[in-house]
Amino acid sequence: MDFRNLLLRLTFGIVLAGLSLVVLRSRLLAKYTSLTPRRFDQLYLIVFISSHVVLSFVAFFILHQKPHADLPAFYMPEAHSVLNGLVPYRDFRSSYAPLNSYLDALLLRMHDSPMTIIAFQIVCDIASVPFWMGFLRRYIPETTVRKAALLFMLQPLVLWETCLDGKNNACISLLLAITLYAIARREILSGLSYGLSLVVVKILPLMFLPALFFGARNRAIWLASALALPILVYGAFLLHGVDVTEPLRVEGNMSTSGNLPYFLSAVIGHTIPVRLLNGICLLGIAAAVVISIWAQRRAQSCPQRLWSLALSILFLLFTLLVLSKKSFSSYLGMSFFPLCAFTAVKSQGARNAIAYVYALMSCVMLPAESFWFWPMHNATGVQLHERFLSGDPNSIIMLGSQALLLFCYTWFMSCLLRELLNSKPEGLLQPE
Repeated sequence: MDFRNLLLRLTFGIVLAGLSLVVLRSRLLAKYTSLTPRRFDQLYLIVFISSHVVLSFVAFFILHQKPHADLPAFYMPEAHSVLNGLVPYRDFRSSYAPLNSYLDALLLRMHDSPMTIIAFQIVCDIASVPFWMGFLRRYIPETTVRKAALLFMLQPLVLWETCLDGKNNACISLLLAITLYAIARREILSGLSYGLSLVVVKILPLMFLPALFFGARNRAIWLASALALPILVYGAFLLHGVDVTEPLRVEGNMSTSGNLPYFLSAVIGHTIPVRLLNGICLLGIAAAVVISIWAQRRAQSCPQRLWSLALSILFLLFTLLVLSKKSFSSYLGMSFFPLCAFTAVKSQGARNAIAYVYALMSCVMLPAESFWFWPMHNATGVQLHERFLSGDPNSIIMLGSQALLLFCYTWFMSCLLRELLNSKPEGLLQPE
């Protein structure tokens, strides 16, 4: 079963990465560009919904695939604990937001099956599309929005981890899409949506707070709205004697593959001190925050400000993926639509190496993460180093996949940094 899962992930990634490259290297057909935005959205959503339903049906009812990763390991057990009257952080450990297990428990109360949570995440993924497209249409041309939408539809990581694994990043994607869509016009809705992600999913989007704060038109109203739900929910848990810092401790004690600390440890064969790694990660994120704020304050028009805000979210996320000792490619699912838009914009010129790097990353992410679980069995960097020196073929594949993944991450980081520092970005709508 583990081998088949790995093979399916690899095949799925290769096929969709190839199709994505075709989309990036070719012009949209005239019949797609001539459609009105409303008609395009209708047709797109029909195909988008159908692809999700068909993929889930084929995976679970024809191939008899089983949910992997967080859904059976964490979502289901924590939801059942809540249904049995237990309280997160106090009665059982959890690395998610306070209400995450209550949300899953509500879903399981309707029908106690992993498919219920998967169906909910699929609905979130579908619901996010109109908000992402509405946000993008405020600063990039319609043809670029449509190319980005096609890339998102073909993104293997998002499709697999939403339709097969039921990862909760789809829920964050919906709430973040609403946050960005409403940030320039409806600050209260934007702030509430962002705050909701911090109390019902996970604390990870907290790193976007400074960038979103400076992206809001009325910052005071946005900040008050964003903090209202977290203060209310976390405060209620504190009043009942629950330690709400447990998710930070749980996450802080974990290490994964797919990041620079893991790769360096595998190369040198030594464990790098945790305090040093945490310090470097915090400094890197702090630097990314400063750059994102500076880029937004320098923007001279509304399209430039929104573009800088979207790039800031991506730059912060890639910084975390590279520098944090605990990071997964699935985190990109929170904001993959803006990444598709960035790729579509930057692949329009004669020098469009980004199209190939995007395809390579799309191909590598799914199998690389799965390969660490099996056949590597969560090997540490030091263990990978030892197995590599012993000539283990799996360790050679593992080290190569990590190198490719980090190459793609750092490539996008450098592209995003150059664009944030660019005072005259190209490919955007001209201000009216």
